[in-house]
Amino acid sequence: MEQKTKIMRQSAKFAIALLFVAVCALPALAQVRVNPKVGVNFSALDAKLQDITAEARVGWNAGLDFRIGEGFLFLNPGVHYYSYTARLIKDVEGPDDVKLSEETTIQNIKLPVNIGIRLTGDNGLLGLHVRGGVTPTMVAGVTEREDFFFDKNDLNTFTLGANVGAGIDFLLFTLDASYEIGLNDFFKNAEGRNNMLTISAGIKF
Repeated sequence: MEQKTKIMRQSAKFAIALLFVAVCALPALAQVRVNPKVGVNFSALDAKLQDITAEARVGWNAGLDFRIGEGFLFLNPGVHYYSYTARLIKDVEGPDDVKLSEETTIQNIKLPVNIGIRLTGDNGLLGLHVRGGVTPTMVAGVTEREDFFFDKNDLNTFTLGANVGAGIDFLLFTLDASYEIGLNDFFKNAEGRNNMLTISAGIKF
């Protein structure tokens, strides 16, 4: 387990370093597309935390992607803010207990680093592309609820995912879908990886 955690951290450092180098090199590159976008995300995550069941479902996201390079291949780093809606359910211990449920939000920063393939040109009326890579995620915060002992300390500060996606451009407008597979547990003391579908719309310039 310790060796696996070490590998995850090394992969995250590499991905963050690659993103930093890519952003710093933007002015020197021949072609850079900036793609601000907003979207919705759907998680399939359930976990048992002592006497609480946590279920992550629908959320929203906003951020920036960059398309760096001309031709068939391009580098596609980004930085995004994600907010997940999670339902908390407290277990009933006796017949007279009241079943409590509440919704909270979990905030994350994602730094995807992808390699993209242009299936069509980048300057026409319609453009298609696919991409894949890794997504380091850092927990930014948790909205705490009065009746539930659930906060940021219940989550792993860092997680890593592998993602694939596809997108379509129409003039300046973009529509993207991506699927992220969690590579390690989202919660500190419970099994459960956050596999997530994200659909985003934006513009490119």
